[in-house]
Amino acid sequence: MKRRKLFAISLAAMLLLGAGCGAKRANSASPSVGQPATSAGPIGPCGEAENEYWDMNMGGEDFLPAPEEPGEPDMPQGGAEGGSIYQNPQAKLIRRAELTIQTEKFDESEAALKRLTAECEGYFENASLYGGSRRDAYANRSGEYTVRVPAEKYDQFLSGTGNLGYVTNKAESSKDVGEEYFDIEARLKTQRTKQERLLALLEKAETMEDIIALESALSDVEYQIEMYSSDLRRYDALIGYSTFNVYLNEVNRVTEEVGETASLGARMAAGFQASVHGLGQGFQNFLVWVSYNVFLLVVLAAAAAAGVVIGKRKLKKLREQEKKPDGE
Repeated sequence: MKRRKLFAISLAAMLLLGAGCGAKRANSASPSVGQPATSAGPIGPCGEAENEYWDMNMGGEDFLPAPEEPGEPDMPQGGAEGGSIYQNPQAKLIRRAELTIQTEKFDESEAALKRLTAECEGYFENASLYGGSRRDAYANRSGEYTVRVPAEKYDQFLSGTGNLGYVTNKAESSKDVGEEYFDIEARLKTQRTKQERLLALLEKAETMEDIIALESALSDVEYQIEMYSSDLRRYDALIGYSTFNVYLNEVNRVTEEVGETASLGARMAAGFQASVHGLGQGFQNFLVWVSYNVFLLVVLAAAAAAGVVIGKRKLKKLREQEKKPDGE
């Protein structure tokens, strides 16, 4: 009986000791956040180190990652801080501008446009002139010009257009075609590599069937190369030279109207001046019309005078007939 009690007590003690070791092992395997890695602790009753975190770090500080050293901040792709994307050689930009200009001296403005284009090393892609002909003598002249200038001369040309006259409208646009450009470059490189391999195989071909198949494949590759090369040349032309559409309009008076934020007196004065100018300009236009149609006016005046004389004579006869007594 005593032996049974002693065995039961021993078994209970062993179970309690095993539970304590399991709890310590669980706590040592999951250290709290921020717990430092220290050397192995004292050996416990379970025969294992109480702190296993050191073993998980594979033996100490030699295997820990080195702290990051502060470096220079990443610079944007555009270059130095404060740089412009238009000055970035990696950017593939197509820049365009459209300007509408009024001028009272059309010939001088057109000559100034030609000088500005030459100074910026550009050229006229298109030039059209309207009005001022014999059949349209009364109309003011207008010109439409498409000017191409080197991309690096864009700002110089744009600022110079202010000397041509009064700019009534200005619109600018730019498009980055870098993704399409580099994609075509990569495709072109692939096709050229394929061409070299096909040429190497063609030199080693022995049968006529192989030669015909390789030449057909080479023809397709050469077509792709020509197509991609043409696309790149077109992009290079659009990127290398900016496009300006200039509309030059001849006016009798530049319409530099006051803004909506101007005072009431300034706006009324501007309206009165415009009315007076319009009346004077209308009278001048009438005189010009008379000078072009003087012979027609003379004929019309003679016809009107003859009509008046004939009318008076008939009216006089009618009155004389009315004065005569009846029966005569």
